[in-house]
Amino acid sequence: MTTIRKTNYFDKFKLKKMISYLNPNIVDYYTKIFQYFPFSHIHGYLPLCMKFLPESYVIEDKKEILGMIALSPAHSNPFKLTISRLFLDNDYYNIGKQLVDFVIARYGAKGANLFLSVVNVSNDELLELFTKGCGFRQCSTKDLWLIDCSKLNHNRSSFFRIFKNSDAQDVVDLYNETLITHFKNTLNKRKEEYADAIFKGLDDNWFLKYVALDENTKKIKAFFSIITNDNENFILTITKSSWFETSFDDILSFAYKEISKRKSKFSLYVKVRKYMQNSVELENFLKEKGATLEQSQVVLVKDFYRVAKDPVKEKILLFNRVNETPAFKVQQ
Repeated sequence: MTTIRKTNYFDKFKLKKMISYLNPNIVDYYTKIFQYFPFSHIHGYLPLCMKFLPESYVIEDKKEILGMIALSPAHSNPFKLTISRLFLDNDYYNIGKQLVDFVIARYGAKGANLFLSVVNVSNDELLELFTKGCGFRQCSTKDLWLIDCSKLNHNRSSFFRIFKNSDAQDVVDLYNETLITHFKNTLNKRKEEYADAIFKGLDDNWFLKYVALDENTKKIKAFFSIITNDNENFILTITKSSWFETSFDDILSFAYKEISKRKSKFSLYVKVRKYMQNSVELENFLKEKGATLEQSQVVLVKDFYRVAKDPVKEKILLFNRVNETPAFKVQQ
């Protein structure tokens, strides 16, 4: 009989051995979840509204681990959860379905309203598991392009500065405005997701955030972030207003300069989110600069709705005339 439980520190060694046998290149990625121990043990007792660290579970049969799943809350929005890791040994479909259904039921009952996962377009088995087995829908796609920085125009004309928490409302407004309309209900954000968290130091990613300002109005016309988890591969994500002119060349050359201050040799990737209004413009720019498409992923979502309770039936008394007895009773 299989059981699902929270991971503990000693699971790390079992999983490391299993994963290294199947694919030694992803061992660090899957075992990195254990770096939060012992904070993760205390974190498990917090209500959902206070969670900020990833949480993970294993499924086992007679103390033999068959798979692992990990969820990460969106920054400052614990009600939006991303399935960030899913490792399966055997019986891929059934074991995976049990794990995914378990976390959706568990966190959905606590108040989570949106679950996301990102899967490579070429991974047909995993896509089938999420869509046909667990009820996720394919929302959109996002691509990673590797840019040749030597082809950038380094004569910038835009003004950039470091993002401040006071910019969060303007930046989230910019993001929500540039979402393609039919993605807004699912992928919109709130300002807390942009502000720097108190426990920023516990994040396993290193990142920088900047804004571009219109020199006349001083309004934010673009926001971009640079993120890495290995200090070698850096991912640039751009949110740009459709109402103000901002050069992608300026943004990329500025990002390249900022990374160069910290690292002499690195790779710069640009993320193209197909659910943003200017995704085609950005993709065409990258093609003109000779960038190469390195990865394409499907964004999968599952909205979690609570079943509304049946309304309480109340009797209403209807009268023919004032001061007369009820003519009849109705229910609503």
